[in-house]
Amino acid sequence: MTINKKLFWENKIIGWEDIRYKSESKNQNFFEKFVNKTNKTLIYRLKTTFEILKPIIKNKKVVELGCGSGFLAEDIIKAEASSYIGYDISENAINRAIKISEEKKYHDKAKFFSKSILETPILDADYVFSLGLTDWLNDDELDHLFKISKNSENIHSISENKQSFSQLLHKIYVFLSYARKTKGYAPRYLDSKKIAGLITKYTGKKVFAYRNKKMSFGILLTTLPLDKTSF
Repeated sequence: MTINKKLFWENKIIGWEDIRYKSESKNQNFFEKFVNKTNKTLIYRLKTTFEILKPIIKNKKVVELGCGSGFLAEDIIKAEASSYIGYDISENAINRAIKISEEKKYHDKAKFFSKSILETPILDADYVFSLGLTDWLNDDELDHLFKISKNSENIHSISENKQSFSQLLHKIYVFLSYARKTKGYAPRYLDSKKIAGLITKYTGKKVFAYRNKKMSFGILLTTLPLDKTSF
C-alpha cells in the first residue's frame, strides 16, 4: 500500500513551515541543534533564490512549483514581476497563501492553485523555480516537472547525494521523525548531473550549479549563468 501524498502534505506542511523558519532557542539538545542548522540552510536557500531573481523579474511572469504558503510571493511582486503563480499539492497551504495575499493586498498579481506536479500543465512563464520540491518527487514526476518548465528559465534546488556527516544526520533525523511511519516516503538525495541533464533535455540550455556551505548538501541548479559550476 502506497502513502497518500496529498494527505501527507495536508497534515504536514503548515506545521513544517512554522517550525523551519523559527528562531533558535536556548538549551537545545543535539538533534534540536541539528534541526535549527537545517532551518538556517533553508532560509539561506530562500534568500539566495530571491537575490538571483530580484534584478531580472521586472515585468516578467514568475511561477513557483511546490510553493507551500508562498513565502516569496510578496517579495516577487514587490520586485515588480508582472505576475506570480504558485502551485502546491496541499490545499491547506494554498488557502493560507491566498489569505496572506489578500491580507497584504497583492492578490491581484499573485494567484495560487492546488495541484500535484502531474496535474500541472505546461507553464507560461519567464521564470520557474522550486525549493525543496524535487527531493519529494519520483522519476516520472521529476521528468514532468522539467517538461512543463521547458519554455522558461529554471531555478531548482535539490539535495545532492553525497557522502557527508550532515547528510547522514539528516537521514537519521528523517527516519526517526516520520519516514519509519510513511512507508518509505521521504526526501531523496539526487544526482546533480542527472537532474542537470533532464533540465537540458527539455530546455536545450546549459545548466549551472550554485553551491555554498551555508546550504549544506543542498544546491541550486539553474539555466541562468551564475558564473558557477556548469554541466
